[in-house]
Amino acid sequence: MNRSDKEKKFNEQLIRLQPNQPQETKKVVKESGKKPSIQKETKSVNEEKITSIQAQKRPGRYNIFINEVYAFPVDEELIIRHMLHKGMVVSKEFQKTLQEEDVSRKAYQRALVYLSYGMRSEKEVRDDLIDKEFEEYVEEIINQLKDQRLIDDLDYAKSYVRTAANLNRKGPKTIMNELNRKGIDKLLIEEAMLEYSFEDQFDNAFNLAEKSWRKSNQKSQREAIQKTKQFLLQKGYDMDIIQEVVNEMDTEKSEDEEYAALVVQGEQAWRRYSSKAKGYDLIKKIKTSLFQKGYPSELIQRFIEMKEEENEE
Repeated sequence: MNRSDKEKKFNEQLIRLQPNQPQETKKVVKESGKKPSIQKETKSVNEEKITSIQAQKRPGRYNIFINEVYAFPVDEELIIRHMLHKGMVVSKEFQKTLQEEDVSRKAYQRALVYLSYGMRSEKEVRDDLIDKEFEEYVEEIINQLKDQRLIDDLDYAKSYVRTAANLNRKGPKTIMNELNRKGIDKLLIEEAMLEYSFEDQFDNAFNLAEKSWRKSNQKSQREAIQKTKQFLLQKGYDMDIIQEVVNEMDTEKSEDEEYAALVVQGEQAWRRYSSKAKGYDLIKKIKTSLFQKGYPSELIQRFIEMKEEENEE
C-alpha cells in the first residue's frame, strides 16, 4: 500500500468518529482467559462516613459527626471497642447499634454510681434504673451486674442484718420487714437472719430497755414496765426476749420513788381537770387517771388528802 492509500484509510477512520463525543472515565479489567472488558467507576451517593469525632466537656463522652453533620454522642469505651475513626464508613444499621449501645452504657454507668454509695438489693437497683428512664435496659444491666457480683441479694441481706443489729440495735422483726420491702426473697432473709444470734438480740434488747426505764422514772412501776415492753415491741423484738429482759432488769421501785412519781403525774392531772370539774367530780377524775397509770390506791389516797389540805389553807 502506497502513501496515498494509507492516508485515505486514516481519513475514513476519522470520519467514523462522532465529533464532540463526551469522554467517560474507563477502567480496563483483565480477567484470566478472557478479553479485557471496560467498566465505569461508580461512587455511592448515599455513602456515610465519620468526618469528625469531638470530645465533649464531660469526660469520656464524644460527639460523632457523619458527613460533616452532628449525628449522635458515644461513650469512649464504644470508640475503643469498635475502633471508630475519622473516614470510617458507617451504615445506618451500625449507627443505630452504636446509639443503642451508648444508652446501655449510660444505664450501666448509672447503676455503678448508685452502687458506689453503698450495697444495694436487686430491687433497689432495678427501681433506680426505671426511675432514671432506663427501663428498656434493666434486665440487661441487672444480669451484667450479677455476673460481676456487684449485685448479690444474700450478701446484701447478711450485711444489712449485721449493720442493723450492731449499730442500730434493731429487733429481728423490724430487720426482716425492712429486707422484705427491699425485695429480698423470703428464704434469703431467713438465711441472713442467722447472722443475728439470740444472745445478741438479748443484749441489744437489754440495753434499749435500760434506756427506756431511765426515761420512765416519773411513771409508776407498772406503767414503766409497760412502756419498756412497748418500746421493745416497736423496735421489733419478740415477746419471749422482751419478757426475759424485763425479768433480768431491776424494775422494783421503793414506796418513796413510787410516790414521788405519783406526785408529778398527779399535779399534772390536777391542773388539767381543775378547770373543768370541782369537788367530788375533780377527785374522781384524778383518782381514775392515777389508777389507770398503775399507782396503788393507798398512794393515790395519800396524794388526794395532801391536795385537799392545800386547798383548805
